[in-house]
Amino acid sequence: MSGGMESLATALVGELEPRPHGRVEVDDPMWKVVSEMSSKGRGAVLVEEEGALVGIFTERDLLNRIDYSDALWSHVLVRDVMTPHPMVIRPDDSLSEALRRLTQGHRRHLPVVDYRGKVLGLISIRDILTRIAERFPEEMMNLPPHPDHES
Repeated sequence: MSGGMESLATALVGELEPRPHGRVEVDDPMWKVVSEMSSKGRGAVLVEEEGALVGIFTERDLLNRIDYSDALWSHVLVRDVMTPHPMVIRPDDSLSEALRRLTQGHRRHLPVVDYRGKVLGLISIRDILTRIAERFPEEMMNLPPHPDHES
């Protein structure tokens, strides 16, 4: 493994630049959840109950778990449509481990927590890809086209 690839493989989650993330309470209605996602510009919010992480709600959940034929969909409580007990990552875990958890679980977001379970942030697949592109800009920009990939 080259020095650059090795350093990327051992880079830690805690080295990523933190971005704002949304938080909602477990009894919040969808209108509040969507507003929080929009105001933070994120595709997910963390769901808390009395300060503890209990779930995650994502754009995918918004598309797949909400019945828009119900005129009162915006009043559905997040507790009824969130993903409970989300997979998490710690700041001293490697980016390669975060990427493994994201890809194997078909996820786009991982809450970052300390050893007590306190939420420190939220990382996304985009955050990791941005880090890779920053480390290897020439290689990323000069990748040959792949005929079987969509553009």
